[in-house]
Amino acid sequence: MYRSRIPLLRYIGGKFYRSNLQDTNKVVFHKFHFQTQRRFTTKEVYSYEKIPSPFSWPILGHAYLFFPNGKYKTERLTEAVYDLSKELGPVFKLRLGGEDYVITTNADDTRTLFLNEGRKPHRPSFPALIHYRKNTFGSIGIVPGNGDEWYHFRQALLPLLKKNVIEAYKDRQQDVAVRFINYVQNKKDKNNLLTDVFQHLLRFTIEAISVMSPGVLFPCLEESSETKEVIQASISFMDGLYQTLMEPPIWKFIKTKGYRKLESSHAIIHRLLHNQTEILMRKFKESNLDNQPLMESLFNNKSLDQKDINILVMEIFLGGIDATATTLALTMYRLAKDERIQSEAYKEVVENKSPYKYIRACIKETLRLYPTAGANGRYLAQDAIIGGYHVPAGTMVSSFSSVTSRQEKYFTSPENYTPERWLRETRESVHPFASLPFGHGPRMCPGRYLAVQEMVILLCEVLRYFKLKSNSGQIGMVYRMNRIPDKSIDITFEDR
Repeated sequence: MYRSRIPLLRYIGGKFYRSNLQDTNKVVFHKFHFQTQRRFTTKEVYSYEKIPSPFSWPILGHAYLFFPNGKYKTERLTEAVYDLSKELGPVFKLRLGGEDYVITTNADDTRTLFLNEGRKPHRPSFPALIHYRKNTFGSIGIVPGNGDEWYHFRQALLPLLKKNVIEAYKDRQQDVAVRFINYVQNKKDKNNLLTDVFQHLLRFTIEAISVMSPGVLFPCLEESSETKEVIQASISFMDGLYQTLMEPPIWKFIKTKGYRKLESSHAIIHRLLHNQTEILMRKFKESNLDNQPLMESLFNNKSLDQKDINILVMEIFLGGIDATATTLALTMYRLAKDERIQSEAYKEVVENKSPYKYIRACIKETLRLYPTAGANGRYLAQDAIIGGYHVPAGTMVSSFSSVTSRQEKYFTSPENYTPERWLRETRESVHPFASLPFGHGPRMCPGRYLAVQEMVILLCEVLRYFKLKSNSGQIGMVYRMNRIPDKSIDITFEDR
């Protein structure tokens, strides 16, 4: 009887609704209390066509806004979204590349987005990357994949979410952190200054991820031709990915500059990783693989063939470089600019207060103010209500957490760097979807626990040996696929 009375009951955004689609401009949803069946409010939900949008040109849509002489720059997309949200409200629509994008800067809408992403979330792909990898390697991997193909690879990376697997690499990450301390001692000038810390930290993160994938140290904190090759390849990969994503798909017919960067970076990284992976595979077959739980899990996975393993090893490696280096550089910068916060973090190191909750809070605060991913995007698996508008299934919705996480609506004094807001004793009441630096749900970054462990270990070592100071001015972020610092971060490392 209950079902017959409300046949159109639908679960959307954590609540139950029944729809009345009589008006094409306005959709009325009656909200029900699920247990008592009592209707207690009526909400007006407007149609998709009513979502605010800037003036649009035929064919071009809103691309003109990002032309060379346009109002906005693609590398400052977060600032563009913030500016548009002030004019249009927290939910608006852009038409880019012939496709509609619903943009939201509201945390409740972000929750709704993830509740309606489906079991195998579909997010924007990287067509040039898929094209190149399919033609070259016969496998595309987890980053550009969607649907069953993505799910296949995602299952193979589940060991990255296991605490015992991550902790197995602690000692090796510690060794790399000590190598970085020695590197800083040798590289800083007579005034103890190290310029452009981000570039130096790229060397560290390459070493730190290499001890897990492929499981062999790539000594990038030492000078060699191979070191320069690896560093340049990691930068070219991100640049190529971004350039091919932003340009028209002419790379299908002519190899553009961006496409050539994808080719060259993959050729270098694949050659280096493939050789090491083959060596480890032989050791695995001889039962001589020493404490390499990730690689062992990949070799044991019967659903993966060799080309799949090679792609996954490459993706883990490339995914562990620039985002981690960015977060470390900006955390050091904020510590260097605030003596009180640095003293609190140093005290925790001296007293060996594992698991270093204050340092972890510093990392969380850095990721709130400077998330390396500007937004989380999904094609809706089912109809949803976003910001009071009925958005049909299949629509691309982008939640800009890089805007949401700096709003006073969600954080007290949001522009202030306040690690204490994440500590249990002084914790603010934070909306769970206001800051999502690693994403959420099935497509959340699988390497987040590894990255945080790596960052905590290095920050502890840096604070143990150095007092940090910086005269660098205000630092922003620009898009190079991931967001990175927009200017050089220069830090003085004074010996303690």
